[in-house]
Amino acid sequence: MAPWWPPSLGFIASKRWYSVMSHPSTVTWQLGPLGARGLDKAREETALPLLNQERLYSVAARRFGRKWRPDSSDEDEEATSTPRRNLRFGKFGASSEEGSEVDESEDTSTIRRRWSSAALRNCDMKKERRVLKSYEEENNDLAGRIRELREEIKNKEVLGAERRHYESRGESLLTNKRFDECGISPLTVKALADVGYLQTTVVQEAALPTCLEGKDVLVKAKTGTGKSAAFLLPAIESVLNAMKNNTNHRVSPIFALVLCPTRELAIQLTAEANVLLKHHDGIGVQSLIGGTRFKLDQRRLESEPCQILVATPGRLLDHIENKSSFSVRLMGLKFLVLDEADHLLDLGFRKDIEKIVDSLPRQRQTLLFSATIPKEVRRVSQLVLKRDHVFVDTVGLGAVETPTKVQQSCLVVPHELHFHMVHRLLREHIDREVDYKVIVFCTTAMVTEFMYIMLRDLKLNVREIHSRKPQLYRTRISEEFRDSNCLILVTSDVSTRGVNYPDVTLVIQVGAPPDREHYIHRLGRTGREGKSGKGILLLAPWEEYFLNEISDLPIEKYPAPDIDKEMKQKVDDSIKIVDMSIKEAAYHAWLGYYNSIADIGRDKTVLADLANRFGASIGLEKPPALYRKTALKMGLKDVPGIRIRK
Repeated sequence: MAPWWPPSLGFIASKRWYSVMSHPSTVTWQLGPLGARGLDKAREETALPLLNQERLYSVAARRFGRKWRPDSSDEDEEATSTPRRNLRFGKFGASSEEGSEVDESEDTSTIRRRWSSAALRNCDMKKERRVLKSYEEENNDLAGRIRELREEIKNKEVLGAERRHYESRGESLLTNKRFDECGISPLTVKALADVGYLQTTVVQEAALPTCLEGKDVLVKAKTGTGKSAAFLLPAIESVLNAMKNNTNHRVSPIFALVLCPTRELAIQLTAEANVLLKHHDGIGVQSLIGGTRFKLDQRRLESEPCQILVATPGRLLDHIENKSSFSVRLMGLKFLVLDEADHLLDLGFRKDIEKIVDSLPRQRQTLLFSATIPKEVRRVSQLVLKRDHVFVDTVGLGAVETPTKVQQSCLVVPHELHFHMVHRLLREHIDREVDYKVIVFCTTAMVTEFMYIMLRDLKLNVREIHSRKPQLYRTRISEEFRDSNCLILVTSDVSTRGVNYPDVTLVIQVGAPPDREHYIHRLGRTGREGKSGKGILLLAPWEEYFLNEISDLPIEKYPAPDIDKEMKQKVDDSIKIVDMSIKEAAYHAWLGYYNSIADIGRDKTVLADLANRFGASIGLEKPPALYRKTALKMGLKDVPGIRIRK
């Protein structure tokens, strides 16, 4: 059975924007009355979708800066249908070396493992202008329109039945649109075919036509649905067009720039771009990330081709402010992408992004991609997008933002038993899953370090990634975890966004995430490509406030299982062997993290008491002292329970 996508239709004239969401790929939109409201109102009513084909999907397009009037004409979108092929969905994954190229001698199965999990899809829609019928034609056709309305209601009932049937079968969200029908370079299509990709995913089908038209686009799509290829393919087309039109350059320009928040994601995107460029001679892609030598980056940019650059904001800004020829190369930029745009535009990165955008040409195309787009980010997006940009929403209004096949649960456990509960949950999961693959998210880097040492001492096959580790170490561990099964990764938020680890069976989040968006992105590390997975949120009783932020998500609260005395003693013994310096650093990091969360940090006395209880749970006899300057900045000076260094 063909896959479906949740239907929705809405016109909101009062806010001067419209959103159209259609389910079938071959939907024809026609104006018509609702019920018996009369012909005068018929012209002002919403469009009624007519279901023509069995394949279903959803696209939401929103054009900003444009008034919507009931009598204004809109564009129809009619997608051609092609027979569905029974194809196995491969995996996109970063190659083992940054910027490495794909060896043509490798077989298809080997190359597929190097691709990241959900990449690739589009729709090539015919567009026609809707012409309003005259009053006489409307009058003559009224009876037919009423029949269409009844048919629409019937179609919705059928769609609901198909939706329930689809969910029970658990089919992947594939479309019938082929890449060779999307208007992209034949050499790129050949590279896709080499790794087994012939058809597009839903987000690619929805976003690619608009992106290839050269418009600014804001795209919202669930994690693991192929967003990376949805912007890499237009980026390559933009570079190809720019190289045709610009042949005389004293300094080779950088035509496309992709910004992402983490080093791991930048490395992954660089590897995916190299796969897509396999048959394009003379086009190079490079990455700029922190943790590497600045001079080596400069030499590499000067000596090797670089038409596409993938970078993290901090390191890119370092090169821009270095007063070298790098800034001159950026003046030829034609294409800008912000991946995980909600994170790049929040307060942490916003100043850097503003400085970077100010150094780029105004005449460019800009794409913003993310799984979550809060209202504040949508407002700030005006800094980088044109007024008439298009909003493509493949999640849907009111739809669940988390993967549908991931079982979400919450356990409320006293904070002193969090480490014991993590050990128990891991042991139970390992006993049930033959090829287990688990990610444990911790609140800070030093708490991650503490958790890793404890679990390693408990004889679990565990690895760690966090911001305190060197970049070469992080890259090596990331590649090992991507290519392995029967492994546990303990990590901080450096692995939250965009990074693809195939076949993750369980995600455990220890402690309240910073916000709703972090919860969704962390959970998105499992259930990718439409596969099943499991997510567990482990909270202390005083962290239950966070459940209000995710109350619309399908998360079930379960009673915490008991921990037997023998298991508790084993964990206590492992906690004792952790070095005291790591425990003190974990205490300081924990205190700083929760001090930054308003729901907890506003009452400093309560915060100090909770921090001291945390310190006791990791084996600290008394809380470590803070520097006076640090305590003053955190607002903890003269707070009972906080010790100050003399």
